[in-house]
Amino acid sequence: MSSLSANNSFASEASHVGGGMLIAGMTTGIVDRYFPQYREERAWIGFWTNAAIAAVLFGIETAQDRDDVSGELLDLGCNLVGGAIGAYTTDRFFLAPVVHKAPDGSHDFGIKAIHRF
Repeated sequence: MSSLSANNSFASEASHVGGGMLIAGMTTGIVDRYFPQYREERAWIGFWTNAAIAAVLFGIETAQDRDDVSGELLDLGCNLVGGAIGAYTTDRFFLAPVVHKAPDGSHDFGIKAIHRF
């Protein structure tokens, strides 16, 4: 079996973006389903959960290989970008809308329309 090695190619960094999207999106969905009292903050919870996981993994990988800190920072940055995309798109486009209270006291909400073909 050949050994595996990571690099800073587009495919490698795209996998970090995809992983961040997946973790943040799933966390956002779990918060929506099982913790309805936090629905207004579900996207932030999804993003920060992904960020915490990525930071821990970054710390572990940096401790194991101190020669490639710049590569690990690139991986962390790509993961955080993916986490932001995943949390936002899951919150705005895949989950039922939530009534949000604005700082000025007004409220806004979205509408979901479904048409079966």
